[in-house]
Amino acid sequence: MCQQQTGKGSIFVSGTDGDKGVAIVQQLLQLPAQHKHLCAQHVYAGLPDDTTPRAKSLQGLGAQVVAFDIFNDHQAAVKALTGITKLCLLIDPLSERMQRSSAYLYGKAFIDAAKEASVEHVIFLTPFTPLDPISPPASPGSEQHSSATTTPVIYGSYRSQFMLIESYLHSQFDNNGITILRYPGVLHQHLLVFSKYIAQHNAFPLPDQHLEITVESCNMFDIARATACVAHSPTLRHSRNAYKISSGLLTLEEVGQRVLSGLQRENTINRMDSATLQQVICDSIGNEDQAIFLMEMWGLQQKLSGRRLEITRDLEALTGQSGKSLNEYFEEDEVRDAFLSSHKNGEMSLSKVA
Repeated sequence: MCQQQTGKGSIFVSGTDGDKGVAIVQQLLQLPAQHKHLCAQHVYAGLPDDTTPRAKSLQGLGAQVVAFDIFNDHQAAVKALTGITKLCLLIDPLSERMQRSSAYLYGKAFIDAAKEASVEHVIFLTPFTPLDPISPPASPGSEQHSSATTTPVIYGSYRSQFMLIESYLHSQFDNNGITILRYPGVLHQHLLVFSKYIAQHNAFPLPDQHLEITVESCNMFDIARATACVAHSPTLRHSRNAYKISSGLLTLEEVGQRVLSGLQRENTINRMDSATLQQVICDSIGNEDQAIFLMEMWGLQQKLSGRRLEITRDLEALTGQSGKSLNEYFEEDEVRDAFLSSHKNGEMSLSKVA
């Protein structure tokens, strides 16, 4: 019989109105069935509206859906987190309602509510690392640095907001109750934003400069599996640690080559300035903020000439499995189908990107 261990208990996942949140909830629910030594935990999915198809799908998975307005109803957030052992703090810029102007406020509101509700363990998921330089402000005066305990003015950079959230979390919680999970670089699923362009031009779009910039990559399943492993472990096993979920290291040019090779297409790359590339992404997903986020994730709004990053083994250490390579990702039937369907319909659904 499964016996509950100290440092385990109910799990709350924020930001489940996006695909990353759903993937994490699914793994949290499935992991105990795959490993009999784990106790099944109550899994709560937080989102702003429990009447949406996304909310219904979460309920169908077996999660308890909790809806509230994190920006305007602090007490509802505290109530939702009361009795929760672990908060998976996911702030997904590609979710349904997240805006660039509100990322920091979203994270701060959840941290404040978690502290008041006496949550034991916060698992913070972030696509950025402190070793990366902060992007320049979008316009003069748009990015004003403040202390971690004050509310900032609107920021022009997702990166700076995530860094502030991480700093604020450390100011409010003891390190024994914090785990950081970083998912850097090119998420495999994000490459679907180029399906329409590839179908129309039979080429992969890349910036006209700095193709030697090197990015790390990971798959959404890698993120979900690593999060579930940490959340189902006793708090002290992974607290005070920061892990990077990385499955490969490629230059931007190599990314384009791998995508076209995986799709069995001629290796043709179209180079363009960053503004045009950002517009290509925006036209595909229909959201300027989300296009800016993807550009930031890939380092395309920074001057990082010749920079190479260190590959980590954290994913394998956490889960016992290495990450899925880009070549393996494009061998999946549903990935190929996404590019074929975009060729037929001339458009792509945002719900497939996250």
